[in-house]
Amino acid sequence: MENTSARQRAIIIGGGIAGPAIAVFLARAGIEPVIVEAHSLHDNVGGGFQIAPNGMRVLTELGVADELERAGQPSRDFRFKNHHGKVIGFAPTGGARPGVNVSRAHLHRLMRATIDRHGIAIRYGKRLRDLSVEAGRVVARFDDGSSESGDFLVGADGVHSRVRAWMHPEHAKPRDTRMISLGAFCDPGFTPEVPLEEHTSLTFIVGPKHQFGYSKIAGNQWGWWCHMPFADDAERAQILSMPDLDLARRIQERYRGWCAPTGELIARSQAWVRTPIHDVPTLPRWRRERVVLIGDAAHAMSPAGGQGASLALEDAMLLGQLVAQRARPLEQSFARFEALRRSRAEAMVARGYENDQRTLKELGAFGMWMRDTVLMPLFAPMIGKALTKVYAGDPALASQAA
Repeated sequence: MENTSARQRAIIIGGGIAGPAIAVFLARAGIEPVIVEAHSLHDNVGGGFQIAPNGMRVLTELGVADELERAGQPSRDFRFKNHHGKVIGFAPTGGARPGVNVSRAHLHRLMRATIDRHGIAIRYGKRLRDLSVEAGRVVARFDDGSSESGDFLVGADGVHSRVRAWMHPEHAKPRDTRMISLGAFCDPGFTPEVPLEEHTSLTFIVGPKHQFGYSKIAGNQWGWWCHMPFADDAERAQILSMPDLDLARRIQERYRGWCAPTGELIARSQAWVRTPIHDVPTLPRWRRERVVLIGDAAHAMSPAGGQGASLALEDAMLLGQLVAQRARPLEQSFARFEALRRSRAEAMVARGYENDQRTLKELGAFGMWMRDTVLMPLFAPMIGKALTKVYAGDPALASQAA
């Protein structure tokens, strides 16, 4: 049995989304969290993304959902069009509260404000070097020579997690999917000429090969995204480093002849985002002694899965609920957390990878006709039902809260 009289201290490695979220849930449970982040404090973080309804449910518990919804753009469905502009599928996602399209930087600012309100310490510019667990204490040592000690440690340090590397050296590197996520924010105030219903949707255009997505991100901001494969490491380096104008020309050529607003969105791009896509399909375990992994450190996925941030938030909430039950030994709480979360997370990782691979298969005229007139009208409602089930949230959260 854990010592329930003394206040426990938790070291959290990673100050992105999962780290601040678990810190707040632990603080509410009477545990002292300290967050350690490898990078310096800045708001130049990524592009736009969606917090799905299940993630919004966790943000409601954290008290930031309303503010995020005001800052972003509520989104209630997926729309699919072919590259000629014909609508070929519609997938409502259901739920009382919609998902929200928003910039990643804005969510980071909200999470930082939340930990500030709770008086939670965060130390920037400290990159983890190694860990040790001795006599029921965890000691984390950093590249600058400093260290932190606590009763347990949560690895929320993302896809290239150093905590995961300590726990599983053979899985230190995530899987390289051989694709790059590309996208951009458009000029503020620019609005493409699209039907009004697309202002509250995620819209995906599919052609003979590849895919192009776009959405409204906030009140006066639109953005777009695509995933690009590369032949070898030299081409990846070229794509990641080429000037924005050269990359825009390359993307325009890729989507030449596609329907509006594809070309216009690319032409009006002003803030580009380029991210190599890596994932973590499975691990032997998410825990070791008094150390546990959450979020991308445990189950990073392609953005094509649409659930990376939302699953990380679910992880934080469930782990907080379990650790708050102090009568249970900590290692048992970690084991229960993994048992409850693993299948849901790994299924989403697999879905993201499969979604990316599907866009690489080139269809002929008959294949596109089948997709547009038979398959998508049939499968789009099924996609909607599947998403609604995912967006309903992890049943384990409700059962542990009861």
